[in-house]
Amino acid sequence: MVQMKNQTFIPRLFIIAALTVSMVALPAPKLFPWGLFSIFTDAVPIDGETDTAGVFNPERDILYLPMTEGRDIFETARDLSILRNSEVRKHLYLYLTSKRAYTVRAISRSYRYEDAIIEIMRENDDLPEELWLLPLLESCFNPHAVSSSRAIGLWQIMKNTSKPLGLRVDRWIDERRSIIKSTEAALRHLRTMQKIFPRWDLALAAYNGGAGYIRRAMDRTGINGYWDLAARGLLRTETGEYVPKFLALMLIYQNQRLFGIADEIVIPVKKESEIVELKRPADLADVARISGVPLRTLRELNPDLRTTKTPPAIAQYHLVVPAEARDRIDEDSDDLYKNGLGGVIEYQVKKGDTISEIARRYNKKTSRILRLNGIKNAKSLQIGRIIYVPK
Repeated sequence: MVQMKNQTFIPRLFIIAALTVSMVALPAPKLFPWGLFSIFTDAVPIDGETDTAGVFNPERDILYLPMTEGRDIFETARDLSILRNSEVRKHLYLYLTSKRAYTVRAISRSYRYEDAIIEIMRENDDLPEELWLLPLLESCFNPHAVSSSRAIGLWQIMKNTSKPLGLRVDRWIDERRSIIKSTEAALRHLRTMQKIFPRWDLALAAYNGGAGYIRRAMDRTGINGYWDLAARGLLRTETGEYVPKFLALMLIYQNQRLFGIADEIVIPVKKESEIVELKRPADLADVARISGVPLRTLRELNPDLRTTKTPPAIAQYHLVVPAEARDRIDEDSDDLYKNGLGGVIEYQVKKGDTISEIARRYNKKTSRILRLNGIKNAKSLQIGRIIYVPK
């Protein structure tokens, strides 16, 4: 099962250790979890320095912390031995101090989408269940997030990788913003990275920086370990910090109360939703009018739609609606489609084509084709572009 909400993650090993230590009356700072978590909850940032977290010594300040050598990062995160890693501790501290607002916002947003994503994770149980939390780092769990390199969606997928991952991106729809389809695509990509780089630290680095980039860094330096590459400055800063940042956010999510952040998390009220298969392209304004659901809500439930209209080239579009609205939509389906398209013809522009010639060929108005395709300048047609012509 995937851990959810404010569940406290305390490994049995540490509980036994704490009981054993308390029986011999060692000083309190040696007890789990106080000696470990107080370095992050009690510390005060001083000029951006990591203060208490920076001088924390796991060998001195806590007993029985397992070793990390040769172990998978998710395994070491589960028993907290990853806190031996100073980079993870540094980012834990930063996400609880100067970046605390980001952390609270990301975790709060995650609850909007956790049910859908966790259900997909259950269908991909060969992957570590913690991967569902990667959007904490990638996008702050915002499906509309756009990076400086134009990566989009919860999982920050680039346009040039959309098609290989089976995602549709055009004027009408951007499936990188779809919660379900982008998650399925991201997991396929992560599985591919893990096959290339069997260690998950390297696989995650490749998800961020690209498999070719990581392989070239390894071949150029002869260094095959992610932490060694990062420590020696042989990776871009973003990639070198990617794994410890993710692990830090993941640990905070899993231990919200122990890190003193639980009371700041706002968990939204969830409403059941269902998928309606539309018979023909439709306008969300008509769906809102018939169903009584605000247009804004429909847009929020379908972030992959780039306009208020469903894609004209997809006859049976799957629209997400509040559960209580489905019957009203089904009952008034004739009214729903009266202003919509009966379908479209996809036409690929060839050399010498003009909009007026295309309109004449299909006996349609030029203005309607321009409006349907969002073309402002009829003279700027690009060869190879797909033009939609109403049936």
